[in-house]
Amino acid sequence: MPYYRQAAVALAFLAALFTGCKSADKPAQSTTKATRLFAVSVDSAAFFKRGPQQGREPDLKLPKDTVVRLIRPSFGYSKVQVVSSGLQGYVASEEISPASSTLLAAATTPAAAQNSGPAGEQFNLNSNDPRLVPPPEELPDPDLPAPAPEP
Repeated sequence: MPYYRQAAVALAFLAALFTGCKSADKPAQSTTKATRLFAVSVDSAAFFKRGPQQGREPDLKLPKDTVVRLIRPSFGYSKVQVVSSGLQGYVASEEISPASSTLLAAATTPAAAQNSGPAGEQFNLNSNDPRLVPPPEELPDPDLPAPAPEP
């Protein structure tokens, strides 16, 4: 094989090699929880716990703006989890849409921040638990004479 043909084959091989690695330069698509959060976009969405069946009423009706986590997307009905209750079931795919930023902020706020009680107190300090009782203090014997003053 002539030299120029070997060089052409080698260049073609290197070009194919670097072209295949081109995808490594692309940033990875983020798959955060926020991208999987959707909201009910209609006034009331039918929610089925075990899947939709003909002639069967829905188990629940989800009101508009209910935030759900998409578990398994599908053409007709998608499997979702209601964020507020953790309940899993199926809703019509066309009745949900990506959640707005205000709904995401409300859905991802920690429960402690929503609690109106005092932030620091989370347990009963008036417990009779013996682990919470301080040990007795070591006091000097009252019958002993007072120590002499130092010069």
